[in-house]
Amino acid sequence: MRVCISLGIGILLFLQTTAGGTLQNDNGSVQTSHQNGESNGQTGRMLQVGEELEYSVHYSFFHIGTIRFKVTSMEVRNGKAIYHAYAIMDSNPSLSWLVDLHIRFYTDMDQDAFTYQWLSEDSTAKSITYRKMRFDYENHTMYYEWGNKFRTGEYKKEGDRTITISNPCQDGLSLFYYAREHAREKRQSKIPTFVDTNEVTTNINFGVEHDEEEIDAIKYPIDVMKLDGRADFVGVFGLTGGFEGVFTNDVAGIPITARMKVILGSIKVELENWKRENWTAPKTANGK
Repeated sequence: MRVCISLGIGILLFLQTTAGGTLQNDNGSVQTSHQNGESNGQTGRMLQVGEELEYSVHYSFFHIGTIRFKVTSMEVRNGKAIYHAYAIMDSNPSLSWLVDLHIRFYTDMDQDAFTYQWLSEDSTAKSITYRKMRFDYENHTMYYEWGNKFRTGEYKKEGDRTITISNPCQDGLSLFYYAREHAREKRQSKIPTFVDTNEVTTNINFGVEHDEEEIDAIKYPIDVMKLDGRADFVGVFGLTGGFEGVFTNDVAGIPITARMKVILGSIKVELENWKRENWTAPKTANGK
């Protein structure tokens, strides 16, 4: 059940094996109305330095893993704000007989969540492999390399490729943040992405439904927007096919739950812990 990866969308953004891709909209985007906005001190942009999110991953009655996200810092590079973030995906150690997954993702992205550099480290008891992408938009080029990482922290490159690109791109982790930024819009998007160096497509329907959602970590109905879509590739935990994502209906756009198909059944991802300055989950109109 072990597969290669890099975080992807909707909440597939949680679990895909992607590297980079350009965004294409089939329809013009329309901003949906929302009553919460910045009413709880939620000012500014979706990207916030110091934000931390933690999710549990369940398959049937089994807790199969945990995913953690953090925006670590921001720097100004050539006049542009560049955010640094990472995601850590670990399978449940008590289920090592079924799946043994330990992956780290790192991304440098601008405030619109387009990526400039991406790194993936995939660990097992025996070795650590890495994949790396660097985007040179001025020269319409993506530089891709792969190899091994030693326990000392040293990297040994095994190979590389140069790939021509035509537009600003995204890796799977930056795509997670892109979806959050646009979760309240209503549109359909076809997102070319790379699984390693192979271009595939993720299809997303944003703004499918304005609804409410309940989870164990929050003791009232949450005001949310839903999206759904389909991935044309196989990702982490055997992710393939359809997925659904539920995001808070506010500027933070925090993913609350996700459901997605895997090769044998489906999995659910749910928010368990978070840290974000001046943020509380938005209540529904009748929330208590």
